[in-house]
Amino acid sequence: MPRPAWLLAAVALAGPGCASFSAYRAQAARERAGLERFRYAQPLDVVWPQLQRLLADRGLALAGLDAAAVGQKSGVMAQFASAAKETRSTPTGGLVLETGWNQDGVRWRAEAEPAEGGLRVVLTRIARNLDEFGRDGVTLRDWELELDLLRRVDPEAAERIEDPAAPPAPSPPPPSPDPPGSRRPGPPGP
Repeated sequence: MPRPAWLLAAVALAGPGCASFSAYRAQAARERAGLERFRYAQPLDVVWPQLQRLLADRGLALAGLDAAAVGQKSGVMAQFASAAKETRSTPTGGLVLETGWNQDGVRWRAEAEPAEGGLRVVLTRIARNLDEFGRDGVTLRDWELELDLLRRVDPEAAERIEDPAAPPAPSPPPPSPDPPGSRRPGPPGP
């Protein structure tokens, strides 16, 4: 039984599309695994301001001192009505903050916790629950936003996660034992 030409054309066009989608999914899975394992070597007081700035740059409302740190201004009533929560400490020595809702009914929770090997940062996307007012809807880890933060704080680590085949950055040369202009003691001259 002969097959219609459009069916054969569709199958021929779908092959490369499926392959590129599979490659995209594989890349996304590698990035997620890399982010899950990654720990920041930088201290909390270096990473957290970059995280605040990233959220503000995305147009997300922060609260209290977080808002002040990034130059956001809001009145008392706006703060009262906002879901944003100012940075607070966790029992394990980490920090957590929550943004206000954006125009799409989404907000984010940022958590940074000391962990073995460094600082672990998790950014969670929270959708508004349309059925129950005041309750969160679907929550998903925001891998893309985490990668954006990593690009700001440690671009070389982000590059290694995005392209594991990339060669590591060259190490800086070891410090010279003698500063320029100094003279090394040696045997006396003739």
